[in-house]
Amino acid sequence: MAAATQSSFAATSAWQDLAATLTAAANADVLLQNTTPQPVKVCFGGASAPASDASGVTLARLETIVGNAANIWVRSPGGSTLAVSIGHSGGVAGAIAAGATDAGNPVKIGGVYNLTQPTLADGQRGNAQVSARGELLVALSSAGSALSVLSASADGNATSGNGLCAVARNLVFNGSTWDRAKKPASTARLLSAAATTNAASVKTSATDLFRLRGHNAAAAARYLKLYNKNVAPTVGTDTPVATYYLPPAAPFEIAFDTPLYFSAGLAYALTGAAADSDTTALAAGDVLCLNIHYA
Repeated sequence: MAAATQSSFAATSAWQDLAATLTAAANADVLLQNTTPQPVKVCFGGASAPASDASGVTLARLETIVGNAANIWVRSPGGSTLAVSIGHSGGVAGAIAAGATDAGNPVKIGGVYNLTQPTLADGQRGNAQVSARGELLVALSSAGSALSVLSASADGNATSGNGLCAVARNLVFNGSTWDRAKKPASTARLLSAAATTNAASVKTSATDLFRLRGHNAAAAARYLKLYNKNVAPTVGTDTPVATYYLPPAAPFEIAFDTPLYFSAGLAYALTGAAADSDTTALAAGDVLCLNIHYA
């Protein structure tokens, strides 16, 4: 028992109310131990002395008993001494209140519900916090900083600090932030190339490119150029992100195990030569059924 006080009591042949002499024992958790060879009878409760020894429990030497009552009756026909340890009716309790400067060893393992969470100062002891339903509240942190929750339902999760993904969905790093993993949900099509560079915008915002398919119907190689732009490129002036060789008179397919990321948007052009500055237009129908699969 925590915060117990120690005492002793001399039992005689007559029934005596121990709590009348040691008043702190009334309605408290009390441990009694017989310290002498003579047996002792103990009876917890009852406003008056027991009518017979049958009402009590016999303690032999060094035996103990614990009880809690307003009256504690004891008797020893041969005379005996009891060691008395008096605790508190509230049960086990720590020596330091919540929010006070810590001292000694912690005992409490329960929790407390607070509508507003407490703020403690350095070196103070605090209660475990629980919800209104008694659920233990836990805050995850790293090096003293709370973990942020990364949303798997939105893109652009920040990279600073540490994050915890709240649901089991994949996030992919785009070089700057974390985005949701996507499927190629959209397709841009050019069924037949015009007699131009065919400059066009595919998407005007951040884009994941998954696959390119088509057929080069020309007798010479043609070149597919991709741009990180939210408008159609200025061919020969803008610098492509990637340039792909399209073999003559053959189908082509360009796939990415991990989607190619365009932060501003996706645009493309088709030219007759590979140089970034080239503006050679295609002949009509040089490239057929160009399909751009993206998200």
